[in-house]
Amino acid sequence: MLLFLSGLTFTGTVFALVMATPLVVLFSPVLVPAGLAILLVTTGFLFSGGCGVAAITALSWIHNYVQAKFYRLRAKNKGR
Repeated sequence: MLLFLSGLTFTGTVFALVMATPLVVLFSPVLVPAGLAILLVTTGFLFSGGCGVAAITALSWIHNYVQAKFYRLRAKNKGR
């Protein structure tokens, strides 16, 4: 039974590949540039998101650094 199902699955896969290959070849002049455009847009969004995360991280570090320096200076002057 399992061998029969495996053969049926293989036959269906080969049949689908035989039917889809001419369509892929026919539409490839449209599909390749569309895929490239989608890839570039996705890369741009990921890059801009990464730059945003880096900017937020840098600003957070600067804020924490300045706050710590202010509190150290305040504690030093308070001790006098």
